[in-house]
Parts: sequence; C-alpha cells; structure tokens
Amino acid sequence: MKIMAVVPMRGGSKSIPYKNIIDLNGQPLCFYTINELLKTEKVDKVIVSTEDDKIKGVVNKLFNGKVFILDRPIELASDTATSEVVLSHVIEKMGADYDYTLFAQCTSPLTEASDFTNLIEACDTLDCAGFYTECYDYFYSFPNDVEAMVKPRQPRQLKTPRKKEAGNAWMFTNKGFLKHRSRLFGNIGMCKIDFIKNLEIDEPEDLELFRSLMESRK
Repeated sequence: MKIMAVVPMRGGSKSIPYKNIIDLNGQPLCFYTINELLKTEKVDKVIVSTEDDKIKGVVNKLFNGKVFILDRPIELASDTATSEVVLSHVIEKMGADYDYTLFAQCTSPLTEASDFTNLIEACDTLDCAGFYTECYDYFYSFPNDVEAMVKPRQPRQLKTPRKKEAGNAWMFTNKGFLKHRSRLFGNIGMCKIDFIKNLEIDEPEDLELFRSLMESRK
C-alpha cells in the first residue's frame, strides 16, 4: 500500500487572511498538520496544493524540501472551488504511483501522527475512511420540529450517540476517487477521534481558543 498525503492550502481565505500560515503559538498553522504527516510512518509522500507564492515560500522554509509543492491552477483556488476538484487535480497529476490518498486539513492542528495511523488502519481493506466524534446533542429544523423540541430530555447516559463527521482528514483509494469524484464511496470505514482534536479553526475567535488550548496542553 503506497500512500500520498495531500494538504490543500489556498491563499485566498476570507475569514482569516492567509489562515493556513497565520501564526499559532510560534509556528504557522500549517506546520502542525504537515509535521505530524511527516512523522506518520505509512505515509510515503506529503504534497501541498497551492496557487500562492507566499505559502510556497513558508512551506519550503519550514520543511526544507521534505514536502512536495504542486502548483494549483488559479481557477481551482476560488471561493467556490470544492475540495474534490482540488483533489482531482492532485491525483490526476501525482496519483499514478500511489494506491491511496490521505486528505488532511491544516485547520485541525491538534491531529497527531497516531491519529493518521489509526485512519490508515481503519481504511485497510476498504475503499475509504473518515474520522468521527460521538455527539449527544439535539438537532432541530425550527419551526418544523416543534413536536420533538417540546419532549422531555433524556439523561445523557441513556442516549445513543450519533456519529458526527470530523474535518481532520479522510483516506480513500485513488482509483475509487477518480471514479466517484467524492472522498467517501463504496465500503466506508469510520475512525473515532478525540472530541478536542476535532475542533477546527475557521473564524478569528477560534484562533484565540486554540492559542489558549495549546498553551494549556504543553
């Protein structure tokens, strides 16, 4: 099994400008995810997909050539370009020599090499796999679900948790992805990840939360 890890990093983030390389406790945000991928023994190559020269410079300086940077066409770096379109470009360019892609996102900087290894093992004989956390929350479509909303709440220990997709990473066969153009298809594996590691950086206030959280975990 040969595995390439793909980390999409566009330069046009709107909520946090240059989010992928913004400082987080002394390192660019991308450092944490890429560093853990490089420490994951079963990952054969780490690839960053970006259209941005500033991001290329940061990645090269951080990892000194250990990460392959693939130029992304500018039309695949728009606000409406999906991850699947970006992944299609990478796999079509680089995937011929690899059986699987591990698609990881910088916005979950608490993901560790052991988590990536668990995901790889969960995908072992399957077509794909993704992370999940257990969720005990109630969800409603107001005002359509009023009847459900007014029912008494069960104690947490009596509730059956639902699986909430985590945005840390996904893994899939390159052959299957190119057929379905989706990160999940066929026989799907599920890999549990700690709730705290599932947290993501999307808004400026998330940065402050992570700065405090990571400081407390030292």
